[in-house]
Amino acid sequence: MGERICRLASMHPGQRGRIAGLHVAGDIGQRLRDMGFVRGAGIECVYASPFGDPVAYFVKGTLIAVRNGDAENIEVEVEDGGTGGMKKDGLK
Repeated sequence: MGERICRLASMHPGQRGRIAGLHVAGDIGQRLRDMGFVRGAGIECVYASPFGDPVAYFVKGTLIAVRNGDAENIEVEVEDGGTGGMKKDGLK
């Protein structure tokens, strides 16, 4: 209900969703998966740096900065609605 698929790089601070797909190859892709960027994981865009790259995301209880080039290859099912902090398990 009220959800859409977009690229992680197009999320704005306060938006939340769930990871729908990760298309990052090589060591960076494996590193992101190891840190919790897996299909179905709750994610929230928390902070964009002053020049917009990188952007910090809260996923699986950890705040992680991701470069926009990598974030372009991550699909997210974004929730419509209000903003706010996430609970420990991922989403409210």
